[in-house]
Amino acid sequence: MTKLLLVDDEPMLLMSMAANDWELIGIEEVFQASSGLEALDILRQHAIDIVVTDIRMPGMDGLQLCKHIQSHYPRTKCILLSGFGEFEYARAALRYGTVNYLLKPIKDEELMEEVSTVKSGLDNERQQKGNVEQALQTLHVHLPLLREKLLDDLLSGVLLPEDRLIERLREYRLPFRTGIDCNLLLIRMDEAFGESDQDFALYEFAVYNIAAELLDKKYEVWSYKDSYGYLCLLLQKINMDVVDEQELEHAAMEIQSNVSRYLKGKTSILVSETCRFPEEAAGQYRKSLNAFRKVPRSERGIIISTTTTYSLSNSLQSLYSPPGFQQLLEAGRWEDARAKIIDVFAEVQVKKLDTEEHMLEIVYCLTNSFLYIAHLQNKTLMEVTGYDSDIAADPRGLSEIGRVREWADRVLGYLESGSVREIKDTKTKLIVKIHRFIEARIAEDVSLQTIADHVDLHPVYLSTLYKQETKENISDFIMRYRMEKAGMLLSTSDIKIYELASQLGFQNPPYFSRLFKNYYGATPQEYRERYQFKP
Repeated sequence: MTKLLLVDDEPMLLMSMAANDWELIGIEEVFQASSGLEALDILRQHAIDIVVTDIRMPGMDGLQLCKHIQSHYPRTKCILLSGFGEFEYARAALRYGTVNYLLKPIKDEELMEEVSTVKSGLDNERQQKGNVEQALQTLHVHLPLLREKLLDDLLSGVLLPEDRLIERLREYRLPFRTGIDCNLLLIRMDEAFGESDQDFALYEFAVYNIAAELLDKKYEVWSYKDSYGYLCLLLQKINMDVVDEQELEHAAMEIQSNVSRYLKGKTSILVSETCRFPEEAAGQYRKSLNAFRKVPRSERGIIISTTTTYSLSNSLQSLYSPPGFQQLLEAGRWEDARAKIIDVFAEVQVKKLDTEEHMLEIVYCLTNSFLYIAHLQNKTLMEVTGYDSDIAADPRGLSEIGRVREWADRVLGYLESGSVREIKDTKTKLIVKIHRFIEARIAEDVSLQTIADHVDLHPVYLSTLYKQETKENISDFIMRYRMEKAGMLLSTSDIKIYELASQLGFQNPPYFSRLFKNYYGATPQEYRERYQFKP
């Protein structure tokens, strides 16, 4: 099976090349990449035979890509596309293993003919070397990928029968022994590791090299980067001595020190408990991952273990405090929605709630609201945002407060600009004004007369207009707002019930408690105990 990879940062040209009838010349699979970095990901995951790449691309250009391919995938053939002014520049690519270069603009038949010629050459090479030699060569070239995939499977709980696992370990040249103790190190990149994804990938590689150099005198080291963005190192003592976890913690501190000295960055490292390989490795990985996800990102350059205790009991009050984010968006209260986002991230920083779990909570909560508003516009969220909304697909971005904040502001801006609810409408403005007044004065007088005076309307007319626009009475909104705020404060704070009643405009606490029970089916104290708030 011959696999082709097309690389170009011009979407239309890339689509045009991919649309050719490649099966006609024996190409079974065609992959596309819009950058050199994306091409590297595809090369790591698939055994690509032929790469057609443009010479001019941002970040990693075509020459750099060809050079990387020659170093890491020597059997992969490259065809370089270049403009007329880059002719001599393109010729230099021949020393990077490029089999040919074509001048742009390129005709489809010329490209097909060139790829067909390169494929024929590859077919001849395979035939000459024979099936056995080819299989060995393929194994050698893709050994890093195969090792990473096997470790990913093991830590994900995909356990092979012991005889097959031993065979795989031997084939992949991994000197790990079954039935022997092992440990895990999870390394989190904390700060100052470059802005671009390409820079970050290089720093990750450098951190791994530093760790391996410090550990491989006493330990067998097997590593990969997991889907959450952690560098995972599985370790097994070379001399089969009992593992000293304190020794590992000291090694982790050395890794941090060297990373700081040579790379000017910080890492946090988790040292797992000792476990049996392979049957206990997946459970220990899950336990380690769970422990790390509770650690705030603001706590940088630390050493932790699976027994380190971090509490997630603090709740993001500003995220759930009424009015809810979805209510603000639905009412077209864009500035209030922005203010709520500011409050949420301010609370995150003050309370040190910048854990991966809390970031995930924020992303999913906001995403649900964003989806709801997009669907009101009869669009998908991807359509509204121009395919620029899926932060959940980026583990590194999902865990960093700055990137989550930037994403939230960006998507909110897209929704505002495409909203079908025009805030210029006078009645809509009036409803927003009423809600803001109630929310700001909920502990004071929010009678119909007071609200009418604020908006300069007769109480009867105001009541009728509000009911027409919102399909509920003002008193219903006030009661719902009070009860939702009461529920949020009871589940997230240790406020006394009589103080809570006063904050919400009730002078008689027992009366407040009766209303609360009618609304939630539980007294304030029962509601608090149900959510087990721990001050």
